[in-house]
Amino acid sequence: MFVILGLDGLEYEYVLEFNCRNLMQEYYGKTDISMFKEPRTVVIWSSFLAGRNLEEEILKHEDLWSFRLKPEQTLFSGFKRWKAIDVPGFTHKYEEHSHERRLLKGFFDSKVTIQEYDQVALEHHKENKKEFLEALQQDLDILMGYFPLADTIGHLSFGVKTKMKIIYRELDSIAAIVRSAGHRLLVISDHGMKPVGRFGDHSNYGFWSTNFKVDVERPKITQFRMIVEANSK
Repeated sequence: MFVILGLDGLEYEYVLEFNCRNLMQEYYGKTDISMFKEPRTVVIWSSFLAGRNLEEEILKHEDLWSFRLKPEQTLFSGFKRWKAIDVPGFTHKYEEHSHERRLLKGFFDSKVTIQEYDQVALEHHKENKKEFLEALQQDLDILMGYFPLADTIGHLSFGVKTKMKIIYRELDSIAAIVRSAGHRLLVISDHGMKPVGRFGDHSNYGFWSTNFKVDVERPKITQFRMIVEANSK
């Protein structure tokens, strides 16, 4: 099986600082997302799946989260047995993401505490993790699991390193399960995070790693469709 771990907001520097060996794998680096005007979640993940820059097309939608690709438009089109869990721009759980965004706004409006926000983010993570681990036992050609935890928690706590270390170790443990099963694994983020006091904002690069060699020093996020197709047969 070819497995993709889509980790929203995973920061390159924290992966190294927290020594997340399973996220780093044998080959790792930063992605190039300079082709986008802003590092928006739905835009970047959709472009990753399609293998081309969809920013202009997606920005025509008043609600970016209403945009959804069809399977035949994505890197899954060449596979008979596939599963994509909660991937923005494709199979995302609209209500869960909308709820998290409302809570984030609620925090800055002094209506929601960090603890309340974190609890919802953690429940969303647990749901996706359960679904992903179950799918990992299925007879699939390709599986993509999306985990927004580093991004959702990072927006309000990126500067709290003790807290973020726990989050990164949790994500590293998921990568460890995939690696121990012997699957080909691509770890990919849409963007990283940069500190703004205790808070975090999107950075202008992402993270990637593989347990197979990729002959590109700093790949564009849109190149990974080709990389997946070339290394999954």
